[in-house]
Amino acid sequence: MDLTKQKKDRLKNTLLNVVACMLFLIPSGLFAQAGGEITVKGQVTDIKEPLAGVTIMVQGTSRYATTDVDGNYSIIAPNGSSVLVFSSLGYKTVNETVGSRSIINVVMTEDAIGLEESVVIGYGTQRKEAVTGSVASVTGALVKEVPSSNISYALQGRVAGVEMSQTSSQPGAEMQIRIRGKRSLTASNDPLVVLDGIPFAGSLGDINPNDIKSIDILKDASATAIYGSRGANGVILVTTTKGEPGQAHVTYNGYVGIK
Repeated sequence: MDLTKQKKDRLKNTLLNVVACMLFLIPSGLFAQAGGEITVKGQVTDIKEPLAGVTIMVQGTSRYATTDVDGNYSIIAPNGSSVLVFSSLGYKTVNETVGSRSIINVVMTEDAIGLEESVVIGYGTQRKEAVTGSVASVTGALVKEVPSSNISYALQGRVAGVEMSQTSSQPGAEMQIRIRGKRSLTASNDPLVVLDGIPFAGSLGDINPNDIKSIDILKDASATAIYGSRGANGVILVTTTKGEPGQAHVTYNGYVGIK
């Protein structure tokens, strides 16, 4: 009987040792999957540098955290089956399942569609949602189609919503341009002319049509938001051609008239 009892005790001790070894070798993350909380840390970056202000939320809960200036974060997930949602303005959302991991590093990519979509508006490049005003554009090629020394004649009938009328019968006289109608009885109703980003003190007739690359006309509130009270009558933005590195080209264009 004593021998049998000793065998049972040895077998019992052996089983206890095996169980203790198994518990020691099992990763702690597996216990988190069974219902224990787990602290997850890591860093969020884009292709070049760490991202600050990225929101990390535990899906289906109100738990959230944000990254610091170095892109580091720390959040407590309820269990290993929790899903962390990484989101930031202008970047694609990333979902990561915690599993048995306590360190999760994420690389986010820019969302090319949406806020990063840009449009060229003559006076610079702006994100699409920032362009709230009505912008009309005329290319330099269309201006050159009309053989005139005055740009206003080339714009006549080419820009919707812009009133152009001839107030003088003198040859070469500039046309009257009204973008937002007559707003004042005593003050000037002429639009502001901006040449290559700088307000132009002269008139459109002083600009050589052959030097024009594009003309953009701001017709509503966007003009006032950018140029203040000077843009209350609308803004005509003129962009001229500039030299580029490469082989030089010489062209000649001439025409004559009878009067």
